[in-house]
Amino acid sequence: MHKKTVVDFKELGHRLIFENPVKILATKLIDDVEAILKKVVYYQSQGYYVVGYVSYEAGKAFENNFSVKTFPLSGEYLVYFTVHSEVKKEPFPLDYEMNITMPQVWESKTDKDEYEKAISEIRQQIRQGNTYQVNYTVQLHNRINSNLFELYNRLVIEQDAKYNCYIEHDDFAVLSMSPELFFEKNGSKLTTRPMKGTVARGINDAQDFRNKHWLANDSKNRSENMMIVDLLRNDMGRISELGSVTVSKLCDIEQYSTVWQMTSTIESQLKKDLSLFDIFNALFPCGSITGAPKISTMSIINQLETSPRGVYCGSIGICLPHDDRAIFNVAIRTIQVKGDQAIYGVGGGITWDSEWESEYRETREKSAFLYKSQPTFDILTTAKITQKKVIFLKEHTKRLKSSARFFGWPFSETEFLDKISELLKTLDLSDYRLRVLLHKSGQLSFEVSMLEDLPSTFLQAKLVRREEACDSPFTYFKTSYRPHIPNSDKEQVFISSDGYLQETSIGNIILEIDGTYYTPPVEVGILDGIYRKYLIQQGEVTERYLTKTDLENADHIYVCNSVRGLYEIDII
Repeated sequence: MHKKTVVDFKELGHRLIFENPVKILATKLIDDVEAILKKVVYYQSQGYYVVGYVSYEAGKAFENNFSVKTFPLSGEYLVYFTVHSEVKKEPFPLDYEMNITMPQVWESKTDKDEYEKAISEIRQQIRQGNTYQVNYTVQLHNRINSNLFELYNRLVIEQDAKYNCYIEHDDFAVLSMSPELFFEKNGSKLTTRPMKGTVARGINDAQDFRNKHWLANDSKNRSENMMIVDLLRNDMGRISELGSVTVSKLCDIEQYSTVWQMTSTIESQLKKDLSLFDIFNALFPCGSITGAPKISTMSIINQLETSPRGVYCGSIGICLPHDDRAIFNVAIRTIQVKGDQAIYGVGGGITWDSEWESEYRETREKSAFLYKSQPTFDILTTAKITQKKVIFLKEHTKRLKSSARFFGWPFSETEFLDKISELLKTLDLSDYRLRVLLHKSGQLSFEVSMLEDLPSTFLQAKLVRREEACDSPFTYFKTSYRPHIPNSDKEQVFISSDGYLQETSIGNIILEIDGTYYTPPVEVGILDGIYRKYLIQQGEVTERYLTKTDLENADHIYVCNSVRGLYEIDII
């Protein structure tokens, strides 16, 4: 029995929840696929919402020469849609149950030796002229005992993808957090947005920018993307008005929580009197998850991959009533569940220039969200207010803006400055401590307290060695999540595992040595504090790698932050 379907497509503006279908349109038979899709169009024209999926193996219904597995994944439907007369609309989720966990270790059916052998075979096929690019995928397996819908909510919030969907049936469930649009039909306009090309996010602004710049200019990733663009242009040309197929964006770079993705956007005007089946017939499966040319490449995929893909690499979508509008994703970043057994497919485009080690590493990057939980946190900055003015207001604004950009959160500079102005009107001329928190939704909150003298326990510090490398964005961006700084009611000076001074619990450290002031570079794993940056820009402090010996030999030891300024401490 069908339980519910939830559609979280960002361009629809809100979450759509569907329960109690008036009709289920489903089949496990390839010969029935066309009839099912025609019924989908019929019910849409009668004013119903129709939501569901088309599995990868259903591709045989659109082109007999497509090679796919003839046995389904876990007995699933080739095509599965539900018809609804009512929909419940809610805001997109912002929070999830904190006790919802994902298994940490996902096992692959394909070991490294098998993966290397498959890549070698693909290169041989390319050498023989049978393909230009093969989207080779592997499957990861695990058991999931968590509440599936709450798990889906968590992944939707953490991934912030654009085309999410949840389908729950008594016999199976699908959790899709897809960032990729397969197609959108809006009247006679057809839009596709293939995604090909990936690199991991950096852990700070500088590394993140380098990774993004590398992806944007990498010849291999650009050639892969443009190859799929050419394939889709040809596919769209079969059902579009002559000369109407255009590439509006080529090799654009999109930001996600763990990766940068390269996408392109292709648009056209459809020929008259075309059905949903005609669109699938021309485009399915999406070229970004097959490779090119499609027929021969799918044959290679069928030889190399041992299991059917199922919903993964198929498409999940919605047809809106009376609107002549349909939106379907490419079902990547998709977990398929039967009982407590979960399958997650992951892959990438293999070309002649591909190296199996880097491709294997990319599959781990793409699946990182399965086992790398994103903590719940707020972006924050802490400032001093004196004489009804925020000290370093411009710098605090820049910090919030930069952090929001990195994490992909909304931030209105105008709203922030307006709220600061209103807040200052309520204060007297005393000194205050202002703590600003930015939520993932873009909501701002302010905490104001009288600025008290710094406790004496923070004027004496103990040296603490960090055994783990600071390889997290939370080291470089100020947030409410600080796993790298242990809670303590006393000041701590941190030193890295390789012996370099880093920072303190509440500020940056500065050593005076022979009349010159030194502070560690950001690269050792520290927050680039506002007052630290100010002192460097003023030429008063120089960056230098500092050690415990430097600390012991320093004439004076200082801490600085934007609330307290510069003050001296002792090491105990």
